[in-house]
Amino acid sequence: MKQKLLSLCPIADKEVEAIIAKFYDIDVMAEPTEEKVLAAIEPYAAVIVPYTAPMLISERVIDAAKNLKLIASTYGGTRQNIADIYALERGITIIHTGASRERPMAEYTLGLVLSSFLRIHNYHHDMVSGEAWPRFKYPRTRIVNNRKVAVVGYGRIGKAIVNLFKCFTDKISVVSRHLSAEDAAKDGVSVVSLNEAFANNEVIILAGGHNSETDKLIKREQFELMADNALFVNIARGKMVDEQAMAEVAAAKNIFLALDVFETEPLPEDSILRRNERVLLTPHRANNSIEFEERWKCLGSDIELFCTGKTPESALTVARAKVMSES
Repeated sequence: MKQKLLSLCPIADKEVEAIIAKFYDIDVMAEPTEEKVLAAIEPYAAVIVPYTAPMLISERVIDAAKNLKLIASTYGGTRQNIADIYALERGITIIHTGASRERPMAEYTLGLVLSSFLRIHNYHHDMVSGEAWPRFKYPRTRIVNNRKVAVVGYGRIGKAIVNLFKCFTDKISVVSRHLSAEDAAKDGVSVVSLNEAFANNEVIILAGGHNSETDKLIKREQFELMADNALFVNIARGKMVDEQAMAEVAAAKNIFLALDVFETEPLPEDSILRRNERVLLTPHRANNSIEFEERWKCLGSDIELFCTGKTPESALTVARAKVMSES
């Protein structure tokens, strides 16, 4: 007899559903809440959890889940609605779909850098806002080739960004507490401090996870260290940055910003970031490509690995869970 899996959302990929069905009898719960999951969870060996703002897999649910061996998150994180560390410490395996975000996030980051360097978004905005031919409005632009780039955070997405930018430059450094000099050399990057990254590079990309240790990691000091015309890109989390200090320095100094995430979302209408032509703003959409839906295949592959006695590619450890963002 197969074990039972509870999916708290429809399984959108039928091929993946067929893979999972080889190992589990699948039940789907519509409109899940913590209380509904708590009442139902006991017989299930596995649960699939979609992104929700409210908690679903709480400590109470885990305590009631006497047969639970696997929690599979359909989103890139786990902290938002899963008591992940509590579950891991009780021997439950947790997997997620972070691999599906790597290339889309990296390409979006490249798009932000290219548009900022070449002023593409500025020209477009001007031409659709009434300026017929703003050809000479801005100074000479730049290309990415051979520029110095620093990536803050060297997890899945940070590594994907580094690998993509290697197509343009070999002058890449990273800020990471977890990367040894030996491993950095193997990856063709150098490890630098946060201040060195901001002081010595033309492009600084924030790609790490938001947690208690990285809250307001980037402060006024770092923005004031940036060289003239340097660009700061944030595709990580807005709360990792002192947004007010960043906006004030960018208003007073000739630096560029490309921001997909903000301390408060939506970005307040009166934010001075909206009034700076050297700031490129997008509404938290770096993970919006159709390829992100490959997440179901990531999940199916890891569930199959788990069920055949192998280690899933995305299996979390307590240490890794502690440094991840909520989602």
